[in-house]
Amino acid sequence: MAVDGGNMAQAVIDTAYNERKRLHTGRSRTTAVVVLGILAAVGLFLALVVGKSDPDSAPTCDGHTMTRQSECRIWSNHGGGGTFSYDEMIDRRESSKGTWKVVGFGAAGLAVVLMLVSYNKLDPKRPWGKPVSAACPRCRETNLREKLTVHSVTKGRTTYRYSGIVTLCTPACGFSTIRQR
Repeated sequence: MAVDGGNMAQAVIDTAYNERKRLHTGRSRTTAVVVLGILAAVGLFLALVVGKSDPDSAPTCDGHTMTRQSECRIWSNHGGGGTFSYDEMIDRRESSKGTWKVVGFGAAGLAVVLMLVSYNKLDPKRPWGKPVSAACPRCRETNLREKLTVHSVTKGRTTYRYSGIVTLCTPACGFSTIRQR
């Protein structure tokens, strides 16, 4: 595959520009917090609604509501089978709901932790890249920042990755350069 090095270098620089612009809009942060908030709500729903059984309802066996005199026969190749009374089926129902509570509260807790991390990491005020000690050759200010940036191009089932350390000045200045690591 013949590749024009100048075009790929410019594509990597453009990827860095877009990455910096996307970070400063705050849209990534908002999207992450909303998606993780929905995940936390689903987790709480699982724990508090699905994981809660109605204590007044009768247990079921093969889709039929049991009475106090009925028994339920469960066949299982994985253990846990046998014949169970009405009260034993209530106990089985209660214990199975505990799994949904653990899954629900676990998912909600994980979502809240990830929400806090993404809120801090995707702060729009957080500067893009690492500072460079040299002054910008165009505006002579010390506003240069650099970051390893990767640009991917997919052709068929093959993905080509081009990378370099991109150095950018402020958007007002517009200076950019790329070097290999």
